[in-house]
Amino acid sequence: MIGLADVERIAADPALTVRERNAGIAALLRQHGPGGVRAAVECLLETDDRAIAEYLTAYLEEIPEAHAAKTRAAERLLATPAVAASAARLVPWLPPALLDRFVHDHHADLGGDSPYSSVLFTIATYFPGRLRPYVELIEHPAIRQALLCGADDAVADALLERWNRDRDLTDLWSLALIRTEHAADLITSVRYDVPDPDDFDWLMPLAGRLPERGKPAGHRPAFMGFVADKGESNHVIGGAWPAEVPLCADCGTPAERILTLSAADLPQELSCDPSFFWFACECDEVDITTVRFIGADTQVYFNPQGPAAVEPRLVPAERSMVLTPHPNQTGVTMPAIPTATHHQVGGLPRWRSPETHPICPQCGDYMPFLAATTVGRSVLLFGFWCDPCAVSTTRFQG
Repeated sequence: MIGLADVERIAADPALTVRERNAGIAALLRQHGPGGVRAAVECLLETDDRAIAEYLTAYLEEIPEAHAAKTRAAERLLATPAVAASAARLVPWLPPALLDRFVHDHHADLGGDSPYSSVLFTIATYFPGRLRPYVELIEHPAIRQALLCGADDAVADALLERWNRDRDLTDLWSLALIRTEHAADLITSVRYDVPDPDDFDWLMPLAGRLPERGKPAGHRPAFMGFVADKGESNHVIGGAWPAEVPLCADCGTPAERILTLSAADLPQELSCDPSFFWFACECDEVDITTVRFIGADTQVYFNPQGPAAVEPRLVPAERSMVLTPHPNQTGVTMPAIPTATHHQVGGLPRWRSPETHPICPQCGDYMPFLAATTVGRSVLLFGFWCDPCAVSTTRFQG
């Protein structure tokens, strides 16, 4: 059984970078399968070292489910100020009663020096309704932004009134992030009042509806995605692709399959399995790929197409993605951070900065969001899917 001393030995190795220590501890725990979760929890019950707690909770954060084990670890962390902040990584799995008790006891601890502020911020991100009763007491701007999603109609009305008075686009941005039907109606109502039509084209989908026809901007419901070994689910990450793919227009590098979703294993009632592609090259001009699926064949738009790489580089060995329901079905309002953003399937996109949705080249309609994933530690990829046309678009944000 792995003990705290084993973890401390890796964490204290001066020859390793922080990233290497994190990877080494995760690899050590993964060797023991389900026992790795138990070992991580037992170590968290003992340590008062913040760095150790961060390494261990970072490992648990990448494990789907394990609610009871994560709750046990979080209860101990939250009771120990020295390591309490690390419990933020476990918030999505914690039971409502524990979250409510914590918010009740610590809603005043929102200062930057409080060991509990990061936990409260994460609760606001995933469970905004549990912190919203205290919104009048909150001055922290990031937490106030996190609480926008699902806010009352009165909040939406006040933002529209403020925009009508000041004409500050930031107020419409905040209004769109509420993402309720009422907020979307208000955004629709100002279409011809927004000075730049391009601004409306990203505001409307941010509010949850596509421009023009008002269709949903995402395929609901939303799931968190977790990378797992090949075969653990029917959703495939990486590996070889059997048909032609987009080629980089600058250097000719073939795009590689990032993700294929199994339509039969999703509740969205898709007509076929969507796949998304990206490039292993670093050409600056590449920011989008668009592919239509016609049976076993592909038709590439806007790029040349050709054979797939024999040996993929981005995800060389095929893996799978395990999905669990996302705690925030309204949509996370905080900007994405590539090193801290989970994979997502369904729902609405968590942009780094809002963009217009791509237009399907087959039918001319805006495309709804379907998936988001990361490549490396600094590249966010957003996948859009037009189901009637079986067309996928992958958009890059660095």
